[in-house]
Parts: sequence; C-alpha cells; structure tokens
Amino acid sequence: MKIQIIGEGSFGSFLHELLGPIFEIDKAADSVILAVPISAYDSLASGHRDRHLINVCSVQKPSTEAVLRYTPNVTSIHPLFGARTPAEKRNSILTREVDAGTPFAEAEREFLARFSTVSSIKRTDPSGAPFTPDSHDQLMAKTHVAAVVAARQMKVFVDRASDVPDEYIPNSFRLMRDFVNTLEDMPQGTMESILANPYF
Repeated sequence: MKIQIIGEGSFGSFLHELLGPIFEIDKAADSVILAVPISAYDSLASGHRDRHLINVCSVQKPSTEAVLRYTPNVTSIHPLFGARTPAEKRNSILTREVDAGTPFAEAEREFLARFSTVSSIKRTDPSGAPFTPDSHDQLMAKTHVAAVVAARQMKVFVDRASDVPDEYIPNSFRLMRDFVNTLEDMPQGTMESILANPYF
C-alpha cells in the first residue's frame, strides 16, 4: 500500500522511519498522513480534498472537524507514542473511520491492518463506549494536557536549581527533573496541538 506522509518534523520523520518498512512512501499516494500541527490542518485538507486523509493529531475534535469541512474521507487516529516509546507500549486511539462502502473504505482497512503491526489500536474508551474525537479529547485533557501543563510549571523550579550540583539533589527532585525533561521530546507543533484541546 502506498501512503504519503506530510510533515518533516520530529513525529513526521519518526513515522517515515517506522512505517517505511510496511508501506510504500509515495508523494502521489491516495492515502495521506497529516503529521503536522493543528494550525496546518485547514490549509492541507483544502489542498488534498480528493484523497484519503489520515489525521494523527494530538487533539482530535478540532483537527477532525477541520478536515471534514473539505472531505468525508477521513481516518482519525492518535498515536500515543513517540520515538522513545518501547514497541510493546505503542498504543493508538482510533476516533473516526470513513463510511463503509465509500471509495476509501478499503484503503482505510488496509492502512489500519498494517498500522496495527506497529501499534495496538484502541477503539473503545475505558467505559467500553466507542471512541469519538470528542471523547478522546476529554480523556486527553485529563492526561496528555495535564502532563504538559504540569511539566511546564515544574520547569520553573528545575531551571531555578540548575546551579545545584547533582550530589545535593534529592531523588524526589531528580524524578521531577526527569519528568520535566520529557518536554524536550515534544516538538513545538505537538505542544501546540495538545494545548488546542477544547477541554483544557
């Protein structure tokens, strides 16, 4: 199966590496992964309305709504992992599938089957209800957004102690510093998308 990946940032580059062995990466492909910040979704969707668009944004409701303004051929899936995540801990939340019987239903089925070889796909929320873009964002507001906001606040304290030698730092502070350092793994576009959560 051919796919195109739009986005050359940290996550887009990681997807090229991760998916290259199981897909043929081709700029002319009918299935297009949008690995870009939320602010780029509207313009990219308008320019690719005749293709199958795969939304991998960290915030699902606004990104899915942006793409649906131009095409119904949208698969929305949020990979809950990055380059440092161990393979056995890679999970993704599927929030929207194209309608059965539409031209891209088979392409989506094949995409999801291949993608499931690198990430488990969660289709239901903790209560057992099917995920939607809205229910995804409600869950991520409690987890993903909370972690980013907390880490940004803690960074003030970590930066304030940058002159303290390591042998004088208690383990509790070391754990906080390690948590804050996870921000370094998040590109600015990912942070922008996470903080666009309507429940934040």
